Amino acid sequence: MKNLFGTVLLSLLFVIAYSRKTEYSRVTVLSLESDFSPEEILLYFNQAEEAAKRHQPLWDMNIYGPILLVDPRTRALYANVPDKENVLVLKEGVYRGVLPLEVPVSNTDITWNGVHWAMLELPLPANRYDRVDLMTHELFHVAQEELGLKLRREDNNHLGQKDGRVYLRLELAALEAALKAGRYQRSEEHLRNALIFRKYRHLIYRGAQLTENSLEILEGLATYTGQMMSGRDKWEWRNYLINRISQYKDTPTYVRSFAYETTPVYGYFMQQKDYYWNKKVDGDTDLTDLFSDAFGMDTRILLQSYVRQVAKEYNVGEIEDDESKLSIANDSLVDEYRQKFFDLPHLEIRLENMNMSFDPRNLIPMDEDEGTVYPTIRLSDNWGILTVERGGALLRPDWRWIIVSEPLEITGETIMGDGWVINLNEGYFLEETLQGNYIMSKRIVP
Repeated sequence: MKNLFGTVLLSLLFVIAYSRKTEYSRVTVLSLESDFSPEEILLYFNQAEEAAKRHQPLWDMNIYGPILLVDPRTRALYANVPDKENVLVLKEGVYRGVLPLEVPVSNTDITWNGVHWAMLELPLPANRYDRVDLMTHELFHVAQEELGLKLRREDNNHLGQKDGRVYLRLELAALEAALKAGRYQRSEEHLRNALIFRKYRHLIYRGAQLTENSLEILEGLATYTGQMMSGRDKWEWRNYLINRISQYKDTPTYVRSFAYETTPVYGYFMQQKDYYWNKKVDGDTDLTDLFSDAFGMDTRILLQSYVRQVAKEYNVGEIEDDESKLSIANDSLVDEYRQKFFDLPHLEIRLENMNMSFDPRNLIPMDEDEGTVYPTIRLSDNWGILTVERGGALLRPDWRWIIVSEPLEITGETIMGDGWVINLNEGYFLEETLQGNYIMSKRIVP
């Protein structure tokens, strides 16, 4: 994570991973060779350090810290500091090693070998602004807990439903109009309209304000921080935001990705009113209320008739037509997955200590009590590594179980199904239930 679209996706951090400590003893060494010179790697470290130091007043904190740059082809890694296990080797000013196979390569923050790292996948974006944006985004995640902003993950499956998508698209259209408006006063009118659509969406879906806010504080503020530290001037940043938001409406799913778009646009206008507005944010802040107060949005106008009238300014008819067609196709797809993961024989795996990487652009939300389908995913746990390249996997709402289709081949340390494979660790095996399903089990050692 180059044409413009590819670069935008890179800077969006559109691959997310949840990671915990792993053991280096389980590493399968692929290669220490790489196409990246120490001079290039040191340049990246220096650029991130310079940006973080220059923008230290943004959070009253220098967020520069441990960085892992990983070549996914060879899993060769480069670090700016040593690890606590003394596995990495210092050579030509860079700490080097090989990332264990069970640790997904992704743009994320990760605790590995006793250090909390910002991990980034090589190659980094060729454009310096995009590169610094991405690095400081991940560095912010490392600092986020110290800033009191580390929130738990929340699902936003309502953004996979027709009305959820319609009113998010209307909010995005108003935000795009605010960026394109010639006068700040006119921009604020569009911002208030964007918040009307947002608050109306929260009225339709119970709990949506809380779950959306959690993702905006977790990922939206990280994206805003990266963009602020990128080095773009005001007009370059504005044009960058317009390009992002105009392309985002075509993203297949919004449930895990919307915050990368909404928060930075509000932040762009917030910092023109109060440059350090972000310092008022903590783990208890409701960003919707904060933005509403700043832009003078009157909550008394949330009558459906008024919202529909405002929506006409943003081509609501066209948006609803698009979403009606998408909803019909999505309902059919969800029914297929529901049969696949509940009715037909399948494998259920309990998650114990997982690491996973996935693409948040293509997630398929099901009902709240069912979970979310990940069309592709790579997940490691105590029992081994699951790689899903097609056909999907269902992650249950509590993130404690994952379901894949029926195993088709079980040979020693490898289990294969339609579009997926598990590299099984010693001590685990599959059991068939009376219902004809399978469960991952651990051998009991006497």
